[in-house]
Amino acid sequence: MTTMHNRPWIGMERLSKRRVDAHTPHNLFWIIDPHGSYGLRIQTNTSIDIKEEKIKLKGIQLIRDETGSNTTDLFLILQNNEDWEIFYSLCDDLIRVVLEYFDGKEMINAIELRLKRWQQLLMQDKRSSFSIEQQMGLFSELLCLKNLVVPKVGIHQAITAWNGPSLDKQDFLLDDAVLEVKSYRTSKGDTVSISSMKQLYSDKNSIYLAVYALTASKNGNSIEELSNDIRQLITDNGTSNDLDLFESKLLAYGFAPEIINEELNNFIVDNQRIFSVTDAFPRITPHDVKDPIVSISYSIDLSKCLEFETSLENFLK
Repeated sequence: MTTMHNRPWIGMERLSKRRVDAHTPHNLFWIIDPHGSYGLRIQTNTSIDIKEEKIKLKGIQLIRDETGSNTTDLFLILQNNEDWEIFYSLCDDLIRVVLEYFDGKEMINAIELRLKRWQQLLMQDKRSSFSIEQQMGLFSELLCLKNLVVPKVGIHQAITAWNGPSLDKQDFLLDDAVLEVKSYRTSKGDTVSISSMKQLYSDKNSIYLAVYALTASKNGNSIEELSNDIRQLITDNGTSNDLDLFESKLLAYGFAPEIINEELNNFIVDNQRIFSVTDAFPRITPHDVKDPIVSISYSIDLSKCLEFETSLENFLK
């Protein structure tokens, strides 16, 4: 949680600046504008191609200045200093981006991507909650994406196929198969909940169910760590469009650490299993119920589904 000592503008006067304590070839300053508003100044010797009119940050003014000698400045000015906490989170996020890039052009491209993400974040009026059930669901899908789907189809297709935020579709929609991902607390036994008739139903050739047994523990990994791992995979093997799509899907899922109230949980994976959902697999499909029934949910005892369990080697074959 952001605290008062994180407010770097305290003690600064109007029209003043203070260098950000960061090791980077680019110049970073906390600033106070003529009206007393808090701000961040990013200065580089590279031309900034960001189109201010295309990025609308709620409550924040974005200004580009190329009048300096061999330098370009990007200013972010907070319109209401009472909103400093979320603004500080934005600035801190951008500073981390700047630190990752020595090349000015690459840094600016990364900044633009982050600003587009913050544009979506700031459309929300207040901080939100992210329940442990939501965290478990997203954690399992990200783990599945990273460890199961990417090795089989590559990072680009894996990101494209991920439909987790779309509640009316399976979690991964691949060329010839669909994959549904479920998680449950290890302490509650091998039972998963199926929330609709379509989750285990498809016209595609193969349907798989990936299941993760999780325990909340400080010794485990968090959603943020998994997200960063996937971002690195995209950086190494994907494109900026892949990264943009990934960030958009995280937001659609409701995951935005900058606006989440509570501390995120860490999870240990106690067990990972994959099931092949054949015609004999215990499930309820749209063909099994009468037309007037439009929704249904049920639970499956996985301890009684051992005959359908498959290996990682046979997954997506």
